Amino acid sequence: MAVLLHSLQHHYGDVNCCSFSTELLATCSGDKTVRVYSATDFSQLPFSPLTGHGYGVHCCSLSTCGTFLASCSTDGLTVVWSTATGAVIARLEHPGRSPVRVCCFSPDSSFLLSGASDGTVALWGVREKRLKRSSVVGEGTVVACTFSPCGQMFVTGSTLGDVRLWNLAIKQLCTEKDAHDLGVNCCHFSPQTHIESQTVKFRLASGGQDSKLKVWIISHCATAGCSMNLIHSLTAQSLPVLCCAFSFDGQMLVSGSVDKTVAVYDAVSNQCYTFCAALHH
Repeated sequence: MAVLLHSLQHHYGDVNCCSFSTELLATCSGDKTVRVYSATDFSQLPFSPLTGHGYGVHCCSLSTCGTFLASCSTDGLTVVWSTATGAVIARLEHPGRSPVRVCCFSPDSSFLLSGASDGTVALWGVREKRLKRSSVVGEGTVVACTFSPCGQMFVTGSTLGDVRLWNLAIKQLCTEKDAHDLGVNCCHFSPQTHIESQTVKFRLASGGQDSKLKVWIISHCATAGCSMNLIHSLTAQSLPVLCCAFSFDGQMLVSGSVDKTVAVYDAVSNQCYTFCAALHH
């Protein structure tokens, strides 16, 4: 049974994204702000809200190390903030100044990935505060990205429905061109990995405009290369799936939908054991 712990109502526009670390919760909105809360009592930190963007903020991401917070916006910037003081550490201008739709840190917090409306991704060195490399990864808008647990690969999803796997040189390793009809909205790696002989297997979830939450096995072998295989297509929700995430231990998978529901699955059996309708006040 899901129980509401707290309701936060500080934003003045749509809340586009939220991100947890062990100590903090970050949220961002079309009101151009990022807000930061204690994950213990949900009190807003003294330096919140953060107001460094000129347009709506699409995505925010807290680093695993707990030191950094990234946010990206229609203004073409990905801003890195200090979680200790709220100070701006870096203002990273996306190549071409295209609106930036999504961003995420690598598991070791060394890299920051940003994806934009023009179909490009940029890989940034966090400590160096500079661009490592950038590339076009497709024709559609990049609206989803996630690093593998090892931090050596990442996945992108686009409005054209493709899910693609890349290495840190932004070389494509494998692709599923029609992963979701009408477009991908989200993707997330499970933190768990499975090793069979020389092959490392990762579990990836993706949600799309087709109202489906899909679970994939990505296999990486030093000699045979990479492959992506669909193992489950979950249809508990009736409208587009906007967001999805595995729990920190990889035992649960959650998705949120336009139908105003949140579905929680057992990530092993893929059975939906909690289904929450939206709460209205």
